[in-house]
Amino acid sequence: MTASQGGKRVNMSSTSDEMLDTLTLSGKMVGAQVRRVEDPRVLLGKSQYVDDLDLPNSVALAFVRSPYAHARIVSIDAGTAQNHSGVQLVLTGADIAEAIKPLRVEYDPAKAPTHKPCDWPVLAQDKVRFVGEAVAVVVATDRYAAEDAAGLIDVEYEPLEPVSDVEQALAADAPLVHEEWGDNVMQTLQAEIGDVTTAFQTADCVVSERLTTGRHMALPMETRGCVASFERATDTLTVWSSTQVPHVLRSHIALVLDFPEHHIRVVAPDVGGGFGQKAHLFPEEAVAAYLAHRLGRPVKWIEDRRENLSASLHAKQQVAQAELAVRRDGTILGIRGRFVGDVGAYSEYPWGSAFEAGHAASSMPGPYKTPAFSFEAVSVATNKTTIGVYRGVGLPIGVLAMERLMDLAAHKLGLDPAEIRLRNMIRKEEHPYTTIIGAEVESGSHRESLQKALDILGYQECRGEQQRARAQGRYMGIGIGCYLEGTAPSSAAFASMGLHLGGYESATVRMDVAGKVTVLVGTHSHGQSHETTLAQVAADELGVPLADIRIIEGDTNAVPYGMGTWGSRSAVTGGGAISKASEKLRSKMLRIASRMTEVPDDDLELAAGMIRRKADATPLLPIKEFAYRVLVQAGDLPQDEEPGLDATAHYEPPPSTHANATHIALAEVDSDTGKVTLLRYIVVEDCGTIINPTVVDGQIQGGVAQGIGSALYEHALYDENGQFLTGTLMDYLIPTAVDVPQVEIGHIESPSPHTPHGIKGAGEGGAIAPPAAIANAVADALAPFEVRVNAIPLTPERVLDWIEQRKAAA
Repeated sequence: MTASQGGKRVNMSSTSDEMLDTLTLSGKMVGAQVRRVEDPRVLLGKSQYVDDLDLPNSVALAFVRSPYAHARIVSIDAGTAQNHSGVQLVLTGADIAEAIKPLRVEYDPAKAPTHKPCDWPVLAQDKVRFVGEAVAVVVATDRYAAEDAAGLIDVEYEPLEPVSDVEQALAADAPLVHEEWGDNVMQTLQAEIGDVTTAFQTADCVVSERLTTGRHMALPMETRGCVASFERATDTLTVWSSTQVPHVLRSHIALVLDFPEHHIRVVAPDVGGGFGQKAHLFPEEAVAAYLAHRLGRPVKWIEDRRENLSASLHAKQQVAQAELAVRRDGTILGIRGRFVGDVGAYSEYPWGSAFEAGHAASSMPGPYKTPAFSFEAVSVATNKTTIGVYRGVGLPIGVLAMERLMDLAAHKLGLDPAEIRLRNMIRKEEHPYTTIIGAEVESGSHRESLQKALDILGYQECRGEQQRARAQGRYMGIGIGCYLEGTAPSSAAFASMGLHLGGYESATVRMDVAGKVTVLVGTHSHGQSHETTLAQVAADELGVPLADIRIIEGDTNAVPYGMGTWGSRSAVTGGGAISKASEKLRSKMLRIASRMTEVPDDDLELAAGMIRRKADATPLLPIKEFAYRVLVQAGDLPQDEEPGLDATAHYEPPPSTHANATHIALAEVDSDTGKVTLLRYIVVEDCGTIINPTVVDGQIQGGVAQGIGSALYEHALYDENGQFLTGTLMDYLIPTAVDVPQVEIGHIESPSPHTPHGIKGAGEGGAIAPPAAIANAVADALAPFEVRVNAIPLTPERVLDWIEQRKAAA
């Protein structure tokens, strides 16, 4: 491990904790590779997750779920279940129809005029629309009794014809998921910028491809779950939830239950992974909160793995038709794309399931200078589990489409795949650069990241190795995936899309009498190391050691209203709010210290646990002594200063900050089995100023693992009747440790001029480019067979079928 000290790296692999404090006191914390504060608690098993809560007199929930993809509910007989031992209550959709409002996503019609909203009842009432939809809930003294009783409930269904294929769902005679729509199209988003027609008419080369992506999911290690309790004495409803968005969850529970929000407390304890899936309000959470209030006793629901696979949220199943027009030298003239997204049965709350296809389509140009661009994003309902936001949302699909086109164009023109990218990328000196869709890319290193990744690989040497392997009957390929990611979107950015969401963040910074600092912030960590990185930001602002800073998140009664953690936002927005609040507190401290030391406040600084003279770093007063005098001996305060050492700030980010990266995959394909083996995987990422290199590297490694799953393994399969076929981890394959290579990581830092410390987002980047890089590597490996790689996941069966088809056609 290394830490920054005077601009140098210091080896700390065996350094003591005391030495760590000394080093961090003497240098800047932002950029330091310090050890994670969370590690002792996590590694020693001292974390507390929702299921660890065991409240007295609690009851357990089990949900009855539909075995049909599409059916009318004729009747529900819960009599036998109600009389089962331990059962307290059984409720159906009809029982709670007036008590709990359906989940309903409404876009601003002025910004999204084609969007069609729909009601998602927390328990199905007249009709079920996907296998796994909740129909009834059983409340019992324990989960075993609840599950047993759920099996006794007799639901009579009238099966209806389902629609499980997104393209068939567009047919005029397709079964309707929501009859009131008149068709199955949830939203159509279209745009044309520049003269696209002329670009394609005058192009020397046009390439096109139809791409399909597999339906998959976030699959956090900890499934969804919540505990709800109601205290009649205080009229307070408390919900502990494995959520990424505590305040957002509180607000929407209040809305659907019509319950005063200031009487609701949401607590997110330790969260065992989320990746976007837990940034929603779910029907089960609303039901649990309602039942706690109704029964006046604690209620617990913990999702099992089958429920998580079949009834949580899916993601990223799309069909894309993409075209690229270029000159003979590879210069891009125009791009066209049509993305059809399979959103499933409903629209997830509060983002809206149409968000994903629009994000995929609009992101196609990426880091490439594009003079003309048109796209269409069609979000289509089917009788499947609803899709939701998952790491990267639509960006991995947009990047896959664009990067495949770049390789196809290079091949057709006889250009090197790296060279065609370098010729079209935004140059460093062109920043700030306004993209074809109107986004201002404030800074970046697109060409530099690609070149550095090629250097790490040893690109030319690797090409030589590839040719030698082919001569031996081995098929190796090199695949490149480059992207531009808008991180930490602002409130204005969401408003422009018609979404009723905020992008700001809030923080309170408080110093106690010993000079130690508590930071309360509206983000929430589910593995991002906030207790370390956000403390590093505060440490630099206030000049106190890392060990003297405590980060508190996740309790809506303690922290100011915030938007939670998603969208590669926490370092930017949470760090920004902490920086603003710390600046307020620091200014006050220096004003008061100026009176105490008789030194002008602009000649004072906070550093190394001291208030000291800025000009020569002379220590004047220990911060802990200063804090005691201000807080305890408040009579010594200047008359124009309020007592206290705390400050609250709200930070609204710029419309977006832009991270970029290049991924390169070196893969080998077994032509006899279709198996793809990753030999090397390289990432060069630019996320602006890095707060902690170890944490960023961990985010990249984990993101790449999920991206490998998308590219090679994961697919939530349904049959033609809408039956879910991959309901266990024996059927739904995810990468294991042996499938994920150690990622070779390089960094370039292009600080944002618009954010405190120049920070950009880093949480999603690792998962964005693997499908593109791996698909391109497989296509390159199989170039001798002229295989068209146009679908993921790249399972052995699919790859072998492609090879055998080409052999048969030869």
